[in-house]
Amino acid sequence: MFGFFKKGLQKTAEAMKSVAPQKRKTIPKDELEDILLEADVEYDLIEIMMRELYEDEVKREQLESKLLATLAWANYEKPEYEKPFVDLVIGVNGAGKTTTIAKLTQRYLNEGSRVLLGASDTFRAAAIEQLTRWADRLGVPIVSSRQGHDPSAVAYDAIESAKAKGLEHVIIDTAGRLHTQTNLSEELKKIVRICGKAHEGAPHRKILIIDGTQGNSAIAQAKAFNDIIDVDGIIITKLDGTAKGGSLFSIAYALRLPIFFVGVGEKPEDLVPFDKYEFVSDFLDPIFEMDENALAQTGIDFNRLDDAQRKKLAEVMRADGFEMLSKHFVRDMGSWKEYRLNVNETGSAIEIVDKEGNILKMYTSDTVSD
Repeated sequence: MFGFFKKGLQKTAEAMKSVAPQKRKTIPKDELEDILLEADVEYDLIEIMMRELYEDEVKREQLESKLLATLAWANYEKPEYEKPFVDLVIGVNGAGKTTTIAKLTQRYLNEGSRVLLGASDTFRAAAIEQLTRWADRLGVPIVSSRQGHDPSAVAYDAIESAKAKGLEHVIIDTAGRLHTQTNLSEELKKIVRICGKAHEGAPHRKILIIDGTQGNSAIAQAKAFNDIIDVDGIIITKLDGTAKGGSLFSIAYALRLPIFFVGVGEKPEDLVPFDKYEFVSDFLDPIFEMDENALAQTGIDFNRLDDAQRKKLAEVMRADGFEMLSKHFVRDMGSWKEYRLNVNETGSAIEIVDKEGNILKMYTSDTVSD
């Protein structure tokens, strides 16, 4: 995944550098507010973060911990299920739903899974035709009907067909009319109910597609969809086409939902699994110099740990009541106080220390090992 978020954040980086042309080790709070606003981080969220930053000159690792805290809901655990696994994809027209479905299909195919598509956007004949063309191009079966047909019936038939064929995945498209229309709301609720009748637990994942070029203006739209069917997570599209990359923090914080993928281009491989550590690091690179001393003090670089190691370290700390915010900081889940991660003098253990240097917890080097 190295470099994918940098590619998607190019225009955002240019916007931030219009305020801060030179990288620095510290940035004054007032200027930092302007930089974050330029990247389309919502003003109210900026105010919250600034109140929690006590120094007038802010270091990279300090802002890093605050940005990661806005993504605290980024973790997602796949539910237990019997195949096929059913994804229900929702979002307004123009957000990139159909293209994202094609990219997600390609990811599943690359993993060796078999996929079936369900064309439940029967409101527009063009939507059925577009998804059918993608199915033909990718070589996967599709269940569709004529325009105006009952979309929940299409969803039911798609799941039944996948079950009969023993397929691993079903991806169901839905209508993308404006979220304010009552009939769409009732239609989506019905599709969810019918999916559950066709297959226990379905849809196993309800995915909301958000157009990244809309920035913070997409929050109200996303909340409306979430109120209708309890969305499980989101995919941000067209990140490479916008200078509003900072809106991801606002969207994730406002919705309390995980971000599954981010679209950073037109190619199938440009649908990138969201990694909050890598995303925050790439977001901060254009304005902050890398503080090598800070890295040396912690001895931890999460970009060098694989997913299993990150998860294990986070689980061990969580069991002790600490939430990992970044490679430098953790937070006490009871008091919400933040503490620094440090490596002791011998380099053999990771420590959680308070401002006075008192060691609250110590983890030996085998914490992240199998």
